[in-house]
Amino acid sequence: MPTSHSPTAMDDDDDGDGIPDDQEVDTDGDGIPDHLDDDDDNDGIPDDQDDDDDGDGIPDDQEVDTDGDGYQITLMMMMTMDGIPDDQDDDDDGDGIPDDQEEVDTDGDGIPDHLDDDDDNDGIPDDQDDDDDGDGIPDDQEVDTDGDGIPDHLDDDDDNDGIPDDQDDDDDGDGIPDDQEVDTDGDGIPDHLDDDDDNDGIPDDQDDDDDGDGIPDDQEVDTDGDGIPDHLDDDDDNDGIPDDQDDDDDGDGIPDDQEVDTDGDGIPDHLDMMMTMMASLMIKMMI
Repeated sequence: MPTSHSPTAMDDDDDGDGIPDDQEVDTDGDGIPDHLDDDDDNDGIPDDQDDDDDGDGIPDDQEVDTDGDGYQITLMMMMTMDGIPDDQDDDDDGDGIPDDQEEVDTDGDGIPDHLDDDDDNDGIPDDQDDDDDGDGIPDDQEVDTDGDGIPDHLDDDDDNDGIPDDQDDDDDGDGIPDDQEVDTDGDGIPDHLDDDDDNDGIPDDQDDDDDGDGIPDDQEVDTDGDGIPDHLDDDDDNDGIPDDQDDDDDGDGIPDDQEVDTDGDGIPDHLDMMMTMMASLMIKMMI
């Protein structure tokens, strides 16, 4: 004799609403899931008129349902095992990945970049993609100063010092104020961190003219050693007096109007001779 089977016993979704039975919430146990029940707590007050649908004593407007599964959680429940409330916790789920890194979803597909195999959804897996976030900047040229997984040009706090970049005088936390940083090629990477300052395709350590200004590096003068050649520096000797107000731009004790520059190359003769002697000495040492 054939044995009859109850469809319900084999069905993970008895009411066919797309929500597995073990995830359905039925607060008053009347057999009607809360999302289909007009009176979840069976207190006689319809939910659309009830300030506390589930009858737990916590007003609905103070309940939190972070994952949208119908289960409300209180402040105590909002704490992970570290005992820190989520609104004060930098890592709500305790997985070791800061929340501000988990929130990055470049292609908006609902999968955080750190879990997404194709961050920009261009059909090229990230491990084969030279530009994971599809912003037009190759990955090996992107700068992420604080290592938080967010490129500086997309990060509101590049150095992760807690000061938003638009209020921070030193976005990358390198000790050099932003207004003193030089980015010759405008690629977002300061020259002192850039392997190709003028973006001419020739690495700086092989380039005779790093900043592409037509003046060979060995002929450029940087009096104060701040990385900005004198002809581009507003304060050559870094004495706090702008050159256009300074009677002695290079701080050598000789007033500018008494300096002699016979060849007009912008380098005073007494420094020109010194550089020539040094160059000659270097050549002799190399022979």
